[in-house]
Amino acid sequence: MLKRLLSVLAVCAASFTGGATAYAQDAFPSDTITIIVQYGAGGGTDNFVRALEAPLEKAFGVDVAIKNIAGGGGAVGMAQALAAKPDGYTVTIPNNAFYTLIGMGNVNFKLNDFDYIAALVLEPYVLTLARSDRWTDLESFVKVAKEEPVKLGFSGVGSSTHIMTMAIAQALDIKVQFVPYGGGSEASAAALGGHIDGVVLSPSDVVSAIEGEKGLLPVAATGTSSLLPMVPTFTSSNYDLTIQQWRGIAGPAGIPEDAKKKWQEALEQAIQDPAFRKAAENLGTEVLPIFGDELQEFVKAGSDVMIPLTEQVAKQQ
Repeated sequence: MLKRLLSVLAVCAASFTGGATAYAQDAFPSDTITIIVQYGAGGGTDNFVRALEAPLEKAFGVDVAIKNIAGGGGAVGMAQALAAKPDGYTVTIPNNAFYTLIGMGNVNFKLNDFDYIAALVLEPYVLTLARSDRWTDLESFVKVAKEEPVKLGFSGVGSSTHIMTMAIAQALDIKVQFVPYGGGSEASAAALGGHIDGVVLSPSDVVSAIEGEKGLLPVAATGTSSLLPMVPTFTSSNYDLTIQQWRGIAGPAGIPEDAKKKWQEALEQAIQDPAFRKAAENLGTEVLPIFGDELQEFVKAGSDVMIPLTEQVAKQQ
């Protein structure tokens, strides 16, 4: 009888052990995680992800594979990410291009087709002016620009810097002639040469152009930047302009809550890595993680400003 009872207990124990093993195998993550970078190798987004790769592998305990799928200003890679199973194993890098691509009508997806897991790094937009005896700061610039049109440059029609130039013009209630350029350095050079009155770009785009007495004059930013610590924010002058450039993690909608939680835990650990933080600094970004409800509010705030303005641009094309 005792022998028979021990046999039954042994079978039960084996069943529980097998169940635990099966559960462990199913726990997230148990396989390679793929991060789709929607741009080519060597750019800012690619460098950001590659700096995150090793600390994320350490935090997750599984391999992280990076796939560069460029095209359509990021649209091709985003679509590839959306086509994946919503299990947390395939993600992409959300940024303000999500808003502008949707607003321009260049993609079939909508903002809520994605589950947003995190925003990890931020970089403000900064209004930087050509030197002039007509202005010395934001207040004096606004006074001039209310009376006569000023020329403001940015990088590309329909880009996030274009849309934020529009947002700034609207918030400041000033007269602006919008002047697109092929890139941030080209726009900065035009301002230095006196061809335009200023630019709306990222700190990393203008930091080298502000040096010296004849350098550009940064007067206000949508957030703080370690590259331009002396530049005041628009909010300090009572202008509601807080939209920043960002990079984070998102996947197709429907990712299980447990996988999202594991992602947050892994990311919170990974972004403490010194090499990652140094890389983020070199990219001109601030490591300021946002998760949960605060993240959803952050994404909505950006979309509420940028998508309608981008739709205005699209109608003019």
